[in-house]
Amino acid sequence: MTITLSRRSALAGLGLLCSTAALAACANGSSGDRLKVVIISKSYQNQFYQAAFKGAKDAADKLSVDLETNGPDAESNVSQQVEQLAAAVNQHPDAIALAASQPDAVQDALVNAKSQSIPVIGFDSGVPGDASGAVVATATTDNVAAGGNVATNLAANEAFKAAVGAGTTSAPAVIGVLAQDSTSGSIVQRVNGFVDALVAELEKIDGLAGAVDVSGQQQWTRPSASPAKAKIVVTVPPTTSQADIQSAAASILSTGGLVALFAANQDGVNGVISATNDATDLDRTSGKYKNLLVVGFDAGKSQKDAVRSGAFLGSVTQDPYQMGYQAVELAVKAAKGDAVADVDTGSHWYDASNIDNEDISILLYD
Repeated sequence: MTITLSRRSALAGLGLLCSTAALAACANGSSGDRLKVVIISKSYQNQFYQAAFKGAKDAADKLSVDLETNGPDAESNVSQQVEQLAAAVNQHPDAIALAASQPDAVQDALVNAKSQSIPVIGFDSGVPGDASGAVVATATTDNVAAGGNVATNLAANEAFKAAVGAGTTSAPAVIGVLAQDSTSGSIVQRVNGFVDALVAELEKIDGLAGAVDVSGQQQWTRPSASPAKAKIVVTVPPTTSQADIQSAAASILSTGGLVALFAANQDGVNGVISATNDATDLDRTSGKYKNLLVVGFDAGKSQKDAVRSGAFLGSVTQDPYQMGYQAVELAVKAAKGDAVADVDTGSHWYDASNIDNEDISILLYD
């Protein structure tokens, strides 16, 4: 199989060093009758996408297709990704997989791909709102299910059940939710999934049926049928700046009756960690918030450290490996003219007990 990658350092990391001549040869299309797939990420060096590339390579190996991986130097380098996609289309591959940094910016290239009958598979965030018709399926996280995964694991914790079960109408137990914004599709879906699943779990606890209230943001407001003994309060900072997110986290931490806190993405997690003195205030023995149960989403070094130390109860990670693997599988099917549909690539709970297991650690970027 021919593998083309755009950065020598990343090639070394995957053990796939190619010469300049090999790179040029790869650009001339697939060899013989083999299918060729090009996969383009939002950021080439990002560890999340390196894991996706590994999944893509494994799928390409299994299916005996040629694979080229590419992506810009940084997610903010939109023009570089646009150029890479245009160049990929001009190679006339059998299919392309794409995680678009800015969907509107790639529309011209996608229209060109459509005109040449090159099917495009979205992965990770995919290409939301694609108007070209080129994108035929997407391999991504079902964020509603992923948010529910967080809630289910939090609700299974005995300390959590005891804390919320002790709530009264005069002193309700509070579960805080820190959402980076209220407009991003993935964040909204994730919070929807968390709130829906947690309400369902709380209603099962003795004395809480009909006594769970959701407030804080209008789109998630859900008054309880009877006086609330447990409250889920969603907080959204005024902007997505790290300073505003940290301030929002600090505000949640000052809430009376707070028993648990969910940070819905990595930026939210970083805000919580900053607001708790690099999570030292969450120390289970001597921390200011030693009894607070914090759950997060995604990964990052500080979040991994907080989970490993027990400062966080745990977090849910997406599965970039499966995003890459499923994207190539879908691309091959589409190239052959087979019917394809969106695929949920799953999410995984991790805590101090499994964070270093091989099947989890491969999904956790720094």
